[in-house]
Amino acid sequence: MKRLLFITLLLGGTSAMAQLTIENTTSGTKEYREIFPRGVYTTFCSKTGDVLAYDKEANDLYVAASGDKKRIGQHISEEEVRKNREKQYRAYHQGDSLMVVAPGTNGRPILINDTIADGLVFGKSVHRNEFGTMGGRFWNHDGSLLAFYRMDERMVTQYPLVDIPNANESIAKVNLDRYPMAGGISHKVKVGIFDTNTHKILYLETEGYDQNRYLTNISWSTDNKTICIAEINREQNHMWFNMYDATTGKKIKTLFEEESETWVEPCTPAKFIDNNTMLWLSERDGYLHIYRYDLAKNTCTQITKGNWVVTDLLGYDAKSKNIIFQANKESYLCRDIYSVNISGKKEPVRLTNGEGIHNAMYEDNSRFIVDRCSALMPALTTSVIDITTGKIVKELNKVEKPWGDTVLPEIKFVDLKTADGKHDITGRMILPVNFDPTKKYPVLVYLYGGSHTHLVDKSWNGGASAWMLYFAQEGYIVWTLDNRGSENRGVEFEHATHRQLGTCESADQMEGVKYLQSLPYVDKDRMAIHGWSFGGFMTLTMLTRYPEVFKVGIAGGPVCDWSLYEVMYGERYMDTPQENPEGYAKNKISNNIDKLNAKLLLIHGYQDATVVPQNVLELIKTAVDKDKMIDMAFYTGHAHNVTGPDRAHLIKRIKRYLDDNL
Repeated sequence: MKRLLFITLLLGGTSAMAQLTIENTTSGTKEYREIFPRGVYTTFCSKTGDVLAYDKEANDLYVAASGDKKRIGQHISEEEVRKNREKQYRAYHQGDSLMVVAPGTNGRPILINDTIADGLVFGKSVHRNEFGTMGGRFWNHDGSLLAFYRMDERMVTQYPLVDIPNANESIAKVNLDRYPMAGGISHKVKVGIFDTNTHKILYLETEGYDQNRYLTNISWSTDNKTICIAEINREQNHMWFNMYDATTGKKIKTLFEEESETWVEPCTPAKFIDNNTMLWLSERDGYLHIYRYDLAKNTCTQITKGNWVVTDLLGYDAKSKNIIFQANKESYLCRDIYSVNISGKKEPVRLTNGEGIHNAMYEDNSRFIVDRCSALMPALTTSVIDITTGKIVKELNKVEKPWGDTVLPEIKFVDLKTADGKHDITGRMILPVNFDPTKKYPVLVYLYGGSHTHLVDKSWNGGASAWMLYFAQEGYIVWTLDNRGSENRGVEFEHATHRQLGTCESADQMEGVKYLQSLPYVDKDRMAIHGWSFGGFMTLTMLTRYPEVFKVGIAGGPVCDWSLYEVMYGERYMDTPQENPEGYAKNKISNNIDKLNAKLLLIHGYQDATVVPQNVLELIKTAVDKDKMIDMAFYTGHAHNVTGPDRAHLIKRIKRYLDDNL
């Protein structure tokens, strides 16, 4: 089935403001929505290869790839545009059941479930969204077959989350979430196939069902009957790329295997060019690169090479035989769009220009990409680029200064080395407005430090959240550094954390702290640290491993004990608690809480089903036992982060805690 690719073009910006405030720098508030660039267009690449722009205000659809906008239709609603995706087939959920409307049903839905029971889930994401899994339904190219996940989690322990009632109720409710903790019992998954012509269902004959094998990165061959799955063992150090006949459920063959002493983690499904040619992303040479498999000849060719990573596989142009992809080839602080010949005999050609983060949309065989570039200046540019020349054929919008003429703090990038001296790392420093190098300023270190994330780059504001600019306006130096374990830097850099989460990460963060302490304008006695989720864990790790450095710490949604975290993520990086008891004990915060010297505020969403509240509750209990004082703030009605209008309250709380205690 042909895809329609949607993006939102951001136009406009704010007029001159006197200054930044918590309200106009915090997502979720009315003031922030008014200041942040507004969505005006929705664009997509159609099956003809043209780039179309949908003007919401005019309710018109335009061809945007040519020099001038050419109207091709009037009064086409966005809903009508989106309906083109669905064609004749439609799959949807009713609770945890999967329903399909297919030809010959007269609009009546077909129930796909083989059983209806609490804990049986059909057609939804599995493995807690790890391995790039963000959905549970996979149509083949002509829409005749639908692959879907069947997840049985009836054996998984149900974790109680308390839902505080509203003003009209008096009794709290318990919501049970099936949460498989590291080393515990996990769910089991199958892949089913629904035939829209016969309405019959079969299940692929995958192995390892009782061993909790992970079934990831489902992809269809162009023959519409061969389906591929990257299957990973529970230990996550061995992957089998298996091909199945979707009409019988039988395994055809294992095309290849990948193994690692640390972990394997495919996150991008295979892309078939034709029945015999397939593209795959692999870290087998130490960096994530593109490989071409010839299924007829049973050969593999590496297409891209170098000490950089491919960050997205966008598509393929059959006419030029070029693969279109995103990578950080120029700098790990930037992303660009490239084309490379599928032969693997030519160097990649850069299609985008200018430092920044280029995110593109591309439809196979189109002549154009839609490039959305976020940079330090201009903040945002959306352009249509000809992939044959790399030239911009149409600039759809440009936002120079979303904050208008407001005086903003200066942002600097600082080059450092990891604690082992092997790798370059970069810190981002936001200096106070009207910075005076003869004065001394308090410092807020904001960090994350975990996998699949980076915080420092050459995008708008250097990747910083808007509230950090407000804090700098109020007199704080705000510092952020991406340590080993952060994304898109290669296996040696990213896998250094294996079995010891928090160890090399905190050592790298201290390199940044040492740099800050060397600056004459940094008040070394007024340093604070703050982070959320893995960043909350890192905050607590830094406070207890380097208790002499920070005066204040604020940890949001922190993992305090990795044995209380979920199976897929936790066991990938730490193995099981049974296999790695020393690693779990060393990085359990309560085992080191007696070293805490700083003022500490813990913040947690009371309905957090990602990092369950037991993490902070157990830490508080240990702190009481050891006579350590910890401040605590729960946000009822919120999950793993505080969103919506309440986020302004969160930022106010953080700011007040810093002001009162630094």
